[in-house]
This record gives sequence, structure tokens and C-alpha cells, in this order.
Amino acid sequence: MGDSPRRVLIVALIAAAVFAGAVAAGLRLTPEPRAQIDYLVIGSVATFLTLGAVFGLVLFLWVKPREFLVKRRPKPQNQDGGAPS
Repeated sequence: MGDSPRRVLIVALIAAAVFAGAVAAGLRLTPEPRAQIDYLVIGSVATFLTLGAVFGLVLFLWVKPREFLVKRRPKPQNQDGGAPS
């Protein structure tokens, strides 16, 4: 398996685990009897957390942190090609 399919599989597995954990926590924290709106809220919160986890993982695994928001300037060099002292 190459590097990219492995990363996709890792992201998918972590996203599924985050979703399942958020649903389990939501069902545990919501008192019985639950109405349909309770399930809607639990699913919405789980989806929100999963999308945040996927976004963070994609940034962490694919985007180089040095080039994400700021483009670095090259360091000035001396006439002989070395770094300034």
C-alpha cells in the first residue's frame, strides 16, 4: 500500500471512530425518553466533531506547516554565497 492510500485509510478510520464516540457520548448524556429532535442534535454534533477531526488530520498529514499560512523569505546571502555573519 502506498503512502497516500494509507493516509486516506487512517483519516477514514479516525473519522469513523470520532463519529462513533461522539454518538455514544451523546446517547449516554441525553436523558431517556429521547425525542426525534434529540437524535437530530446528537447526529449533528457528531458530524460537526467528525468534520473538525478530518479537517485537522488533513492539515496535519498533507499540508506542510511551513508553507500553510506564511511564505518564508529566503535568507540573504553574502557575495561569496555563504550566510551573513
